[in-house]
Amino acid sequence: MTRWDNLHERYFNYLATLSFDKAKELLEKDGNKMNNDFVQYFHMLVQFERSYHNFGFVVGPKGNLSNIKKDKSLSQCYSDLHMSLIEGQTNNKPSNMTQATVDETKEINYLQQLNAGLITFLSIRTSLMKLYEQISSAVKRNEHNVRLENYLSETTSISQIDMSSLNIPVLNPIRYLLKHEIDCLLLLIQSYVYICDYQYMNGISTLHHMHCILKEWNDNIENQQNTNHRFTLSNSSPLNFFKSPTKPALYTFYFKFHELLVAKFTLYFTDTLIEYGGQDAKIPMGKTNPEFSARIAQFYRRSNVEWITLILHTTKQQINSSQTIPITESNSNQSLPSMNDDRPYQIIFSYPNKPNSTDEIVQQIITKVSINHDMLISGEKVFYSGDANQSKTYFLQNIDPRITLVLVFASHRQERDTTITNFLNELLDLLRGSRQLLYFKNASK
Repeated sequence: MTRWDNLHERYFNYLATLSFDKAKELLEKDGNKMNNDFVQYFHMLVQFERSYHNFGFVVGPKGNLSNIKKDKSLSQCYSDLHMSLIEGQTNNKPSNMTQATVDETKEINYLQQLNAGLITFLSIRTSLMKLYEQISSAVKRNEHNVRLENYLSETTSISQIDMSSLNIPVLNPIRYLLKHEIDCLLLLIQSYVYICDYQYMNGISTLHHMHCILKEWNDNIENQQNTNHRFTLSNSSPLNFFKSPTKPALYTFYFKFHELLVAKFTLYFTDTLIEYGGQDAKIPMGKTNPEFSARIAQFYRRSNVEWITLILHTTKQQINSSQTIPITESNSNQSLPSMNDDRPYQIIFSYPNKPNSTDEIVQQIITKVSINHDMLISGEKVFYSGDANQSKTYFLQNIDPRITLVLVFASHRQERDTTITNFLNELLDLLRGSRQLLYFKNASK
């Protein structure tokens, strides 16, 4: 123990539970009792972390960064603080430890460990912000077709960064804070990839794991932080979609995206879940994806569409399979009792009901998907097939690399029918998570 342990422990607990006002009050009241070399950094870290969890690195403004130049991004602020600690680590090495007392030696060793731990913390924070900024750039280029699998490799690398320097008692709270965020980010992208790849066991396992991490993160905040001390978004913030009186914006983003992935999973694996869980599974499944089912049912009533189907390309190579860690050694398709590997295309969802695989309409749909596969694969455009001389009209849209949405009408429909195109765009954005990713569009340059 050193004379600073208790104060530092309280400070980092406040920081980890996002009690930024309490952390600031502690510094103002007892900062003179702390080591002078770190107090200025602690003040900065309160400001930076408050802004970080309010997405200051994405949407701006950076928050109450009163001592920071206005032209600096939050990422630059963290980088500067990171470099200051590295320089301090180099310049403040004790010249003669042999003459120090036992207590002085303990304090010197403690401060060195604290400095090293904070360097690691800031390095990881900076890496996370760079990744978020990459996603932001992708959303600004094309908000409707952002492929999260493109960020799996970098997220995996961040998750493998050595955090052992944070394994000292006073830094444990912020180590857990970092770990919760990194684990959620990795599990979110892994779940996203597994669902896009139509991998049932891996998908459901990672979704459950992410649920457990989110619960730990949430419990840590709620058990240790009074709601009066949580930050709130301003009324003008573009993140009001995520506004909650009791949850930080960063946590809320992951929570909402997890909800979306669960809904998407139940939609893609409806038949499998019913086959495993029986008809009783329909009630809890309906609660996970009410937005999908409500929009589909409403569109069916309004548009007189004959079929709304999702087609799986069963033989298409999986995406980024080398970068995901499978939960089971067996091929994911083998775990699906309803999967037939002999057919390259299969209907995995259909509304108002599922036709038999031998029905003529099924063969017509699959033929359309197969013939136009190369055009559909980019996911950018809707394929339209219909004219006044045809008895049916088809709209095809690639959702994920292996999943295609097909609408079939029993009569001629115009290619630019707004009722149809609006539904396609809405369902596409929901299934791809574009709505959740929209907040990245406001990232500062």
